[in-house]
Amino acid sequence: MSSQNLIETDRFGLTKRDWDTIINIIKKYPTIKQVSLFGSRAKGNYKKGSDIDLAFMDKNIENKIIDKLKIDFEESSLPYNVDLVNYHCLDHRELKEHIDRIGTMFYIREKK
Repeated sequence: MSSQNLIETDRFGLTKRDWDTIINIIKKYPTIKQVSLFGSRAKGNYKKGSDIDLAFMDKNIENKIIDKLKIDFEESSLPYNVDLVNYHCLDHRELKEHIDRIGTMFYIREKK
């Protein structure tokens, strides 16, 4: 039996290092209070290399913050594409319903 260095992933197919990268990027922006994971990773039917879909749930988040986040994720060490949506700016009813139904809130900023 060969000994392989297996990287432990969670039910979303992400490692602790992946989550640390995601959280550290989000923490840079104090106006972000809540983020939900949706899509194939939240449903559990992701494949190797599936993207990470994140919905920013704050009513007052500015699109320029989302744009900065996109750059941060593109420049990060994450081996996945990260798709970002501003939940309250979505016009796509079916996507909002999907996020409401499948989304998993994984980040809630602590109040100080």
